[in-house]
Amino acid sequence: MKATLLAPHDNFMGNILWREPELAGKENLLKHSMTKIREIGYWASCFPERDGVTFKDERGGRSAEQMLIDFQSSFLWLTISLGAQGSSNFELAALESEAETTRTLACKVIVPVLKLHFESSFDLGPFRFVCAREFDLEPHERLGDWVGSYLEFDIELPYTDLLRLNRHIKDNDVVILQCLAMAEHALDLIRFRFSSFKRLEFTPDPAGQLENGFYAVEIIPCGRTHLKPVSLNGISRPMSASNNWLGPEIDDHQWEAREYLEEILGGRSDELALAVKGALRLIRQAFYSLGDESKFLALVFALDGLAHPKKNWVWMTHHAYIAALISRGDIDLFKADLERYEELYTQVRNALVHNGQDFYQLPYEPATCCEDLFGYLKRLVMLVGDSGLTTVADLRAQAVGWLNTPAFVSHLAAEVVRVNARDGKTRTLQSW
Repeated sequence: MKATLLAPHDNFMGNILWREPELAGKENLLKHSMTKIREIGYWASCFPERDGVTFKDERGGRSAEQMLIDFQSSFLWLTISLGAQGSSNFELAALESEAETTRTLACKVIVPVLKLHFESSFDLGPFRFVCAREFDLEPHERLGDWVGSYLEFDIELPYTDLLRLNRHIKDNDVVILQCLAMAEHALDLIRFRFSSFKRLEFTPDPAGQLENGFYAVEIIPCGRTHLKPVSLNGISRPMSASNNWLGPEIDDHQWEAREYLEEILGGRSDELALAVKGALRLIRQAFYSLGDESKFLALVFALDGLAHPKKNWVWMTHHAYIAALISRGDIDLFKADLERYEELYTQVRNALVHNGQDFYQLPYEPATCCEDLFGYLKRLVMLVGDSGLTTVADLRAQAVGWLNTPAFVSHLAAEVVRVNARDGKTRTLQSW
């Protein structure tokens, strides 16, 4: 069992450090060793966290090398070496990095959320949105120091990462970005309900982003640990996007698929739930992308990723499958959705991807194209949630069932003829 010795220096006590899980079953050995080290002139006390011993040389005058020899002879069950990191946290991090399994520590995290207006705090799955102090009826209950609104949630963070905080800027960024990634999942639901590609001013700022371009989080370690609450901030993302206007106002707490989406926030992990989670992330990326082409293509990719069409379903087979899902079996919606989606895919998507064109070269308004795809994604998420679908096979079976009904078969055949005539080609559908 490896351990590290940090000798006393200045006004600091010395420490012997080890990994706490490795102490299990060795408590009697520790008790015996503590007696021996005290007998040769050391004051020593075990950490309540069970991951080491603090000590001082009561006799005085012993060098670090002599202290190492004394502790090695008293703690024969430990393999002790002199520390080289200069900090007990960094030494513990070095020991943790050698372990076969990664330990985590439960923490409460506070992340500021800007360009998002709400006047009463509310819960969204395992997350809590806390309103600005000026609106807070119970300001004494606030855990965060932020005057403005913030997001509060629990998270398991790698213990090694927490121990390395404030060693280097990049070490802080590792933890900040983990917290921001978690926070963005909650904001995904806000964007799903309140944001619009036709009104980008209804987009909140990225989680944790401050007006000066820095990112900030507060971390409160929970349970038995020597780690203290810490506030972190830095330019964790060199490139980002900011809302230059007001952002959305949360004036309605009831919206489509909210219960299902909260289950995903809470850890629901069936095949389609994970696909929805991925689609929400792509929607987020589309909102913060600066180019209309990037926004549109991210949404195309998100829709395909969520719908999971088979690879050999191309052209109208692919388009009909998507249209069947977003129409939810309504033949009138299917007719309109198929025509519009076919247009968005072949006339817009293909022009951007295969012909290298930009939106300004196309007779299509980018915000409307993006909003239509966003609407399709919303409808598909609601279909999955409302129907209780959990697998891709379930989703495909639902779509194929609708596509095989007489009304769908008849209209699809007519659409194949129309598009072939428009393009001057002869193409056929693949079988489902």
